[in-house]
Amino acid sequence: MTLLSSNFVLALFLIFVRISSLIMTAPYFNSAAFPRRVKLFFALILTFILSFVIPEESVLGPLQPTLPFVVTAIVLELLVGVALGLVGQLIFAGIEMAGRLISLKITLSFAQIIDAMSQQKTDIVGNLFTMLAVLVFLSMDGDKIFINGLVKSFEVIPLNQAELKQAGPFMLEVANYLFVIAIQIAAPFLVVLFILDLSLAIFARIMPQANILFIAIPIKLLLGFTLLSWMLPYMPDAFGKMFDRLFEYLVNLLATMA
Repeated sequence: MTLLSSNFVLALFLIFVRISSLIMTAPYFNSAAFPRRVKLFFALILTFILSFVIPEESVLGPLQPTLPFVVTAIVLELLVGVALGLVGQLIFAGIEMAGRLISLKITLSFAQIIDAMSQQKTDIVGNLFTMLAVLVFLSMDGDKIFINGLVKSFEVIPLNQAELKQAGPFMLEVANYLFVIAIQIAAPFLVVLFILDLSLAIFARIMPQANILFIAIPIKLLLGFTLLSWMLPYMPDAFGKMFDRLFEYLVNLLATMA
């Protein structure tokens, strides 16, 4: 795309809308640790670079500088960027949900800390899983894959030409995978602690005078930390497989909206 193009300004703005909406929703990029000015500057730099990298035929389609057209195009590009970002964000949400389930079962849900990614209060295990997932994501060059996917999106989905009819059902499929991730990660804790709760219930029936709550909390903590220490060495590989699935989802989403 060149500066001599008649619709250059409109095309440049629509590119910025898609890029900025992805940055605001994609994992790692949407972290509250990055100031909004930094995100805005990053989006502007990417827009400037991509305006000279993207093939002209992929950008300058039937653009019309009329108000209804511009509003429709902005909304469409916003939805494309948000959809691409949310695919990755849902994977991280599933991992954090697993941590919350585990914290709840091992009585650590009351211990809240500040998540460095979202700057919101979260539980200890959920924060641990999130930080580990971010490290695995970066070690797999996940940030570069998202940027490459963004560039590819302009080749596959020209400006104002996205088809969103199939995107909704596809996003529901990805959202369903969120719950699959949470259950897969938390399953060992859920099963073992269910057996423990059942055993404590039987013990309470046998010895009604015993303070079960006083006994249960330290046992659950000890058992939970034992399971966690056993699982942690295997977590990077498990997260890696989930991110491989994430990258497949990105490719499939682009094909769905093309």
